[in-house]
Amino acid sequence: MKNIAIICDCDNTLMPDLPSLLLKDNEMEPQTFWDEIDVMVKDGWDPPIAWMTKLIKLIQDRKIKQNTNEKLAEFSASVDTYPGASTFIKEINSKLRIDSAVSVEGYVVSSGIESMMKGSKIGNSFTDIFGGRLYEKDGTIAGIKSSITFTEKTKFIFAINKGITSQIREKPYDVNDFIPFEERRIPFENMIYMGDGPSDIPCFSMIEKLGGTSIAIDSKDEWSKKWEYELRNRKMDSFKPDYTKKSELFSHLTKISNSITQL
Repeated sequence: MKNIAIICDCDNTLMPDLPSLLLKDNEMEPQTFWDEIDVMVKDGWDPPIAWMTKLIKLIQDRKIKQNTNEKLAEFSASVDTYPGASTFIKEINSKLRIDSAVSVEGYVVSSGIESMMKGSKIGNSFTDIFGGRLYEKDGTIAGIKSSITFTEKTKFIFAINKGITSQIREKPYDVNDFIPFEERRIPFENMIYMGDGPSDIPCFSMIEKLGGTSIAIDSKDEWSKKWEYELRNRKMDSFKPDYTKKSELFSHLTKISNSITQL
């Protein structure tokens, strides 16, 4: 069996930004929130920890009504994905699996909130979804259980590579165990990583260096000059977030997956 992994960021890659939509649902202005996060980051906060801490404070102050992981998941279930985002892994498998020798697996590795992503319309479409986790106390969200920073994303890519995704949450140190390259479940050259911004650059760099493919998703009308500079220098392909079977992105993903099957 040849295994292929398509690894995706979530917010602004598979669907619109979930935290921003959550703020709008609670009659708050997302830009004001993110401006405050920028101030925290300049003060030394790690970005994912900063915004989750701020979001938790809003929940505890009862400014956000979704005050449990279950309620966050219920909110996410109402959010539409980008076209085809919940079905493209299955569709690519259908195109490739002439026999049972090839399997395309989808993974989400994101700095977003795991319970929200798992509760969304992509929740049952991927082999696993990794994100920041929140814990509850006395029936309400109380704090951060774990976070995924920009470089932390690479840990989960190694877990996918080594075939230990089922245990990485409870046994995080297992990712450091030595496994010979030829014995790893999904080689790096069989990986495709998709993301929409600077937070994905560590994953882009690692995947490309180890023989895989990186794809930039352009979900915004105008990207920042810094992000455009990165794309030019990396000579990366970029696509609009349309995953339907007739889209350029779907055709590109299918082409890359087909080429991997020939390795």
